[in-house]
Amino acid sequence: MGSVGVTTVVVLLVIAAALAAAAGVFMMTRRIRDGALRANEIIPGQATNAPASWSGSHDPEARLHRRIRDALSLLRSDPHADYDGGRIDARVRLEIAATELDNRLIAASKSPQRVREPVVAQAGLAVTELENLAAEISGGADLQLERVDAVIHRMTSPPRLDSP
Repeated sequence: MGSVGVTTVVVLLVIAAALAAAAGVFMMTRRIRDGALRANEIIPGQATNAPASWSGSHDPEARLHRRIRDALSLLRSDPHADYDGGRIDARVRLEIAATELDNRLIAASKSPQRVREPVVAQAGLAVTELENLAAEISGGADLQLERVDAVIHRMTSPPRLDSP
């Protein structure tokens, strides 16, 4: 084999290695992005409208989004949730209300400060109540439908915005 043949083989190997590296980087990047999108979902398998940057952001809306996600995850860890119809119904109703609250936070993050502040303040109180309720339910406490309804009402009631 002459020098032209060896050079051709080396060039082909370099091209093949570069293509393999590019494919590997593409696949790794896609896997990381998909993992970040899944981690940003407040309900597994249900896409969220929250920006991908919220998975690690320190903005108040992003932190509340992650707290909602974690509270709902705790709620789903309830050992009785798989066979108790009342708990299943309460969890689904709380997930729907939490999704509404999360969407309100997403909209507030794009709003002027005077609109954002009352939404974030009200959401903070609602998320704290959701966290406390999720901890009680997942800990095996009796399901108190009045309390579930109160938390749902808090999450779904938009705050009063004072006029400028």
